[in-house]
Amino acid sequence: MAQVFHIPTLTVCLAGTLIMVSGFLTLLWTHERDNRALGFWALGFSAGALGMVLVSLRDLAPPFVALGLGNGFGIFSLGLIWLGCLAFEGETRKGAGLVAAAGGIVWLSLFAVPTFVADLGVRIFVASVLYSGYSFLIMPVLFRGQRCEPLPARMLALIAFGTHGAAYLIRIPMQFVEPVQLVAGHAPFWYGAMTFGFFLQGLVAALAIFAMVHERATRRYKIASETDALTLLRNRRAFIDAITQARADIGGSAPGAVLALIDADHFKQVNDTYGHGAGDTVLVELGRLLTREVPEAAIVGRLGGEEFGVYLPASVVLRQPDLLDDLRIRVSNMIVNHEDHLPTMTVSIGAASLPSGPLDFPRALARADKALYVSKKAGRNRVTWGGLECPAESQHHLHVTGTPPEVASVESRSAA
Repeated sequence: MAQVFHIPTLTVCLAGTLIMVSGFLTLLWTHERDNRALGFWALGFSAGALGMVLVSLRDLAPPFVALGLGNGFGIFSLGLIWLGCLAFEGETRKGAGLVAAAGGIVWLSLFAVPTFVADLGVRIFVASVLYSGYSFLIMPVLFRGQRCEPLPARMLALIAFGTHGAAYLIRIPMQFVEPVQLVAGHAPFWYGAMTFGFFLQGLVAALAIFAMVHERATRRYKIASETDALTLLRNRRAFIDAITQARADIGGSAPGAVLALIDADHFKQVNDTYGHGAGDTVLVELGRLLTREVPEAAIVGRLGGEEFGVYLPASVVLRQPDLLDDLRIRVSNMIVNHEDHLPTMTVSIGAASLPSGPLDFPRALARADKALYVSKKAGRNRVTWGGLECPAESQHHLHVTGTPPEVASVESRSAA
């Protein structure tokens, strides 16, 4: 059974795998030089590959070269991978470089002690502690990152490094149960099985790292495609998709949900008077106010130009029937600083009450847009309500007011 695994062959296979991985990571890094994580990972897998090449020469090279430098580079490779994980997760640690190099330095220092070099059991113990220590050092970094940014591949990396560290710890008692003695390249079955396991874990860890990089890039491209670059709110498409998904999640929606269009008044005048930079500042501050003041269940987006959209579920409308008028008042009281100028601003709001069931979004948007037009024509700085249950062409079903209409009748109130 012990002859199932040939240790030198497994070591060469692991070295070859690490060489390919380091090559791919280096190639990626050459295209993303500002990605420090890729740089550390490329160096880490390169160091691991060099270490395994040296270890595979244990029968040909002096012990210090094959086992000393070989394992030293292997331990250092995990330190570099840890640095890569820190960079990937955006963490900084004082003295991180020293921590990453410490394990390899300790290992090489011990090779200056003849009794250490001569005792295979002690070498296995120390190597196991160092290898497992760095594996377990990597895990909390990835775990914290997973809490902030869930990536499926990060879970795979956690499993790979967790089992890697655990396997090295298991080697310690196994060395006392059945001591390792290499005979013609063969060792006890447990040692060969673990060496094969390390080969698989290295492969899985490499694939997980590649997948993490890809998943993050895909996620960021998706976010960028759905985000308004100026205000960082949802863009028009993402706003519509979010409303559709929110209604689908609850099997439609209770009657009484609201779609509101919010338009900054006299925005062209702000641009002409204070410059386009001031106009951008106004839009950014308006977006921040909307995000801050609406409940979490609401959906906010910038639909284009100076126009914003807000979707209020029925539950929000029931709890805060005056929310849109409150937003209007807060905007009128908001002070916007831009290069010592204080452009005052107000907003006009057009809102449409939505029926239950599937949403005819173009019709809802047209109704809210017509209500917004009425707000503008009525003098701006006010809220106009309209309902989809009312004929779209009837002006008598638009309500200039601060709260949703309870009945389909004309009600006017100055909001200025």
